[in-house]
Amino acid sequence: MKKLPHMMSLLRSLRGGRRDDPDDTLRADMPDITESVTDAGYYGEVSFRYHSAQVIAMMLLAVFVAVSLLTNADLLSADKLIYFVKDLATSVSLRESEARDTLVFASDESNQYTLYRDGLAVLGEQKLTIFTATGREAHSHLLAYRTPRLASSGRYLAAYDMGGKNLSLYNSFTCVKDIVTEHAIRFVDVCDKGYYCVVTDGAEYPSEVLLYDEGHHLMNRYRLQEYTLMAELSENGEELMLVSVSSDHGRMVTHLSFAVPGDNSWGDSFTVDDAYPVTCCYTTDGNILLLTTDALYLYSRQGVQLACHWLTRTVLSFRVDQEGCVLITRANAYDTSSGVMVFDKNADMVYNVSVEEHIADACYVKGSLVVLGERNLTVYQMDSTTPVSSITLQGDYNILLAYDNEEYVLCGKAKAIVIKPD
Repeated sequence: MKKLPHMMSLLRSLRGGRRDDPDDTLRADMPDITESVTDAGYYGEVSFRYHSAQVIAMMLLAVFVAVSLLTNADLLSADKLIYFVKDLATSVSLRESEARDTLVFASDESNQYTLYRDGLAVLGEQKLTIFTATGREAHSHLLAYRTPRLASSGRYLAAYDMGGKNLSLYNSFTCVKDIVTEHAIRFVDVCDKGYYCVVTDGAEYPSEVLLYDEGHHLMNRYRLQEYTLMAELSENGEELMLVSVSSDHGRMVTHLSFAVPGDNSWGDSFTVDDAYPVTCCYTTDGNILLLTTDALYLYSRQGVQLACHWLTRTVLSFRVDQEGCVLITRANAYDTSSGVMVFDKNADMVYNVSVEEHIADACYVKGSLVVLGERNLTVYQMDSTTPVSSITLQGDYNILLAYDNEEYVLCGKAKAIVIKPD
């Protein structure tokens, strides 16, 4: 019983309570706290050095910001800051890993489709819908277009009303600029640098071309005597190509003119006699593919004709891009079979395929030809007319887009699907 007070005192000590040991037996075994404290000088020196490093880092940051502002003062504006912030949220986001499946949008006979930021943009008469790379609807914009058209680069998207006066420009998945032109719009093109050009009717001249920089400031206004049908900016925005047409004693003449954005003088130009332009495009080699109603031409940048293929079949639809030209043809109005002719960027024919059914669309990407029929998707490779794979489709699709040569988007009236042929 004599040990009980000592035990109670020990329990209170372990619980942090006050000890009431009258004979101080336990105090001899438990030293005072002050005896075990290490000298604080070392920690004080570390704290001082850390604080000094913080101050120096903040001073260097302030100097860097001040120098950056002074050296880039001419590039800074409120418009560009807003432009940057709107693009930042998407530019820094990581692409999600889940697969795309089915994209659903408003049914519209006038729907236009284009790939945009690894996703899909769909424009109808009343609405623009943009889907992300994972199939999520990222943006929806109500519009009122009679003839909707889309122009896309890897980074920017333009939606416009051909024959109307309304144009909307998108960066990421946000509308950054709405423009109402003075005259009716014929054509719009946009490049990755953010430059975009608008071909319109003119008041005193047959055509007027407006060229804007990435901050939506008017860089150049071109007034042309010829009727300008289309324009194309080079990928880096260093050159603008204008395609126009005129009549010379009853003969059609195609004019190709070149200009440097921001420069008031014209560059090179050349003409193609007896030709009416359908579309025109830069190739990856810097040459020019020109499709007319009668032929496919390849020209050098200086206007030297490198190739010419006369078209002997009726062209039902076409697609011209940096990789080459795809033509869907048939022999005549009574022909039940369709054909696909593919020319690469050097204007060499690489495919000439005949199909005993209606062909809705076709594309040529990285050497592969993909044909969208009424109920099948057929893939050709290695310049062969024998298909390497074919997929039976459930549903009606009339537009074929390619992310690469392994993944394709089939667009229908009210939905699109993403498929990967075996």
